[in-house]
Amino acid sequence: MNNKQDNVLVDETNAPSDTKGNNITETNKIEQKKGMFQKKYVARHITFYVLLIFLGLYLFTGAIATEWHDKVTHIEIANYVFIGINAVILGLVNYEILRLVGGTKWPIYTQVITYLLMLFLFLFPAESVADNYGGIGAINYPFYTLLNWNWLKPWIIFVIYLCAILVYYCLTFSSKEITFGKMTLVLIFTLYLIFALKAMNKFMLNPDYGWSSVVWLALIIILTDTFAFVGGVSYGKHKLAPNVSPNKTWEGALTGTIMAAGIAIAYAVLMFNFGDEKNWVFNFFSNDNDKNVMRYVIYVLLAFVLSILSQLGDLSFSWIKRRYDIKDFSNLLPGHGGILDRLDSFSLVFFVMFIISNVALQR
Repeated sequence: MNNKQDNVLVDETNAPSDTKGNNITETNKIEQKKGMFQKKYVARHITFYVLLIFLGLYLFTGAIATEWHDKVTHIEIANYVFIGINAVILGLVNYEILRLVGGTKWPIYTQVITYLLMLFLFLFPAESVADNYGGIGAINYPFYTLLNWNWLKPWIIFVIYLCAILVYYCLTFSSKEITFGKMTLVLIFTLYLIFALKAMNKFMLNPDYGWSSVVWLALIIILTDTFAFVGGVSYGKHKLAPNVSPNKTWEGALTGTIMAAGIAIAYAVLMFNFGDEKNWVFNFFSNDNDKNVMRYVIYVLLAFVLSILSQLGDLSFSWIKRRYDIKDFSNLLPGHGGILDRLDSFSLVFFVMFIISNVALQR
């Protein structure tokens, strides 16, 4: 009796098997996992190629705006398209930043006003526009020429930015869910990205810099990431930041910096010696002598410093994601996470270069 009952119980708990004796339930789970992996793999590759095409068109738009400057009628349209794309990118990253702090649950008008204020700061001059102050901004943003900016001095720019920030903080009172701390985080994060995108506009659309300078920065960032991965996988042993990004190693970081800096230096030297003057990489300093020693020294220093900064940008965004216990900033890019997940290294490099070009070099 007990044996029969035991047998019945055993028969009930045994899952059905296929012709090969495999548990069908387990087989289904394995097949489901394979299917999910394949879908993610396909989505990741499709997104990669779409991003690659977008990046090519994005850079091409900025390049023709510089190369055909004063040569093609209405070429300023390319400037507007390039600036418009950056404004859209700013909107998407603003959404991801709000999402990080729960801001997508805030009143819709608060989210819209937040973006409009950030868009205003992105489009408003952060440098001289009037001719008697250098007129740099007018080159980057053609629509600045529609107005008279002789009144706009550095202290006025500061006051206007400050007023916009004060208006932004007034939004704290629009909902009980909004705190001063959350608003400050959104503000700092967004301002940081605003000036990174301003740098992209400045370097790509200004004939004094041009597409070759942007390509140089992109080479440093992409090659650093690529060779850091190769070095880490090949012979990485010592963890760089185990609590932030467990897979990164010191060996990989050094490999990435050395290889990226070496190739970037070679690119800059070749462009200087064999390219047109307008395509020289960051031609914002005078030569100290016929041998151009200072120029080469600056190329070397910038290449190594920017490579290190690109890795710090990556680590800082990884730290933020760890801090908020998220894997990606969003799912806007299937298989790749969010926009911010792709801009981690780029943002810090361009942000620092914006400071260098405006403060240190006053250009």
